[in-house]
Amino acid sequence: MEQILLISLVLGITLCISFTIIIVFRIYSRSDKFLKVKLENMNNDVNSLNVENRRLRGAVNKSKQEPTLPDSIDAGNLDDVVLGLLPKKYHKMARPFIPKLQQYIMDNPEKLKEIADKIKGVNQDGNKQQVDSEEIQTL
Repeated sequence: MEQILLISLVLGITLCISFTIIIVFRIYSRSDKFLKVKLENMNNDVNSLNVENRRLRGAVNKSKQEPTLPDSIDAGNLDDVVLGLLPKKYHKMARPFIPKLQQYIMDNPEKLKEIADKIKGVNQDGNKQQVDSEEIQTL
């Protein structure tokens, strides 16, 4: 009789332990699926942020580059110089004013030398010179 009680007690304990293991395994396997989905979502977010970060770094590096200017600035290549100095988003707005600027330079050739010297001075020195508002208004 004692052996039967002892065997039934051992069977009951092993049954409880096996049910506990099954329940824990089910909970773990379900949470693992959700964790995989969450990890995939986080990886996708990180990848999209990396792509956006690279794109923004490229835009910043492009904006830091100094414009390339031709060696001689005259009325013929003035449109290239003006568009080279302006960011691309302002090109469409500046194009209608280029013929007026060329006409002004044709009428006042001494102003072209002043402007060319200032542009080359800023480009070579790297120090941006302050331009007076009166000079801008005379243009």
